[in-house]
Amino acid sequence: MGKGTPSRRGGKIVHIRCRRCGSHSFHRQHEVCSSCGFGDTARRRSYSWAKLKR
Repeated sequence: MGKGTPSRRGGKIVHIRCRRCGSHSFHRQHEVCSSCGFGDTARRRSYSWAKLKR
C-alpha cells in the first residue's frame, strides 16, 4: 500500500507526561490532559463509569 492517513502521522509526539497525574496523556497542542483534565479544569476528571486505577 502507501499514501493515506498513516503516511501522514510519522514522527509527531502528540501526548507527553502530565505534570499533575503523571500519566502519558497530556496533549501538547491542546494543552489538556485526557486522563485528569489538567489545563481544562481545576477539578480532577473522573466519571462513575470509569474504573478506579490502583
